Amino acid sequence: MFDQRYISGFTLLELMVALSLGLIIVAAGLAVLLSSQRSLGLQSGMGELQQNANFGLSLVTYDLRHTNLNTESSQRVNTVVRGSGIVFKKENLPISSQSVSALETDLVTLESKDDDNTTGKSDRLTIQYTPQTSRIINCEGTEVTNASNKVIVQRYYLARSPQQIAGEPIAYSLYCDAGEYPKSGATAVLGLGTQAQQIMQRVDAFKVRLGVKKRNDPTNANPKLHYKFRYMTINEYLAAMANIRAACAAPITEDECSKNYLQVLSIDVGILSRSTGSIGTEANLNTQTTFNLAGTNVTLSGDETLNKKYLRQAVSQVVAIRNTLGATP
Repeated sequence: MFDQRYISGFTLLELMVALSLGLIIVAAGLAVLLSSQRSLGLQSGMGELQQNANFGLSLVTYDLRHTNLNTESSQRVNTVVRGSGIVFKKENLPISSQSVSALETDLVTLESKDDDNTTGKSDRLTIQYTPQTSRIINCEGTEVTNASNKVIVQRYYLARSPQQIAGEPIAYSLYCDAGEYPKSGATAVLGLGTQAQQIMQRVDAFKVRLGVKKRNDPTNANPKLHYKFRYMTINEYLAAMANIRAACAAPITEDECSKNYLQVLSIDVGILSRSTGSIGTEANLNTQTTFNLAGTNVTLSGDETLNKKYLRQAVSQVVAIRNTLGATP
């Protein structure tokens, strides 16, 4: 007689059922793990993207709030007045600085100037101001001494990043280029166009539009209705100001012609920021290709499949220009 203790056990069927149940449990656990990892990656990418976009733009807008501060523009920002907080033309700079090489083709505020990751091009924005304090750090991270007696010029634009990673979209960064000139006895702008610094990485587009005060009907009994406000792109503003100047009687009398000038009161800046890492299998959910930046629609260019692998966020912010709100033509 065999001892029953040595012949009892699982049958083959019972073993197969147990293995099947075990595999089902393991598969379910693995699916939850993979789903959690994808969700974590997606959430981390979104968090990193938002932090990069919002923090980077906040650095820019902090500087933009100084636009037109303590300049000789008499609170006006336009293409004609010397000291204008936004530099549109050579006339906005001292005569001694107007011969700077490539000034009006590269160093002033320009629309659709620089390559980016869209079907169009990005804008450039150049501002100037005189600091209230004697020592500041400009956008290049350089200390400026005796700053309250100088005019600081800062130019924001998009350019290719020096580090490119194979298999990713072309990496562009937002750069800031700073220069300066004495507030009195001005010479040429020093430092502009020489050592721009990268202030924000992975920016696919940079756009600017202007908040403009336009003279309406000065004969209206209600002075509040003498002017109206509207947004204009850079080129729209330049064209409108050129038409106003052309309509002035020759020789131009500034006191009369300036009554119709369009004064810039605010700057609306927009950036399209891209995430660092790929979102992997979630890419099929990432279908947006057109974004609104500062009132302008931009559309991604390049490999659509590659673009889908990266999250993007459009962030815009309006900055009111100090020392302009009380200005009249």
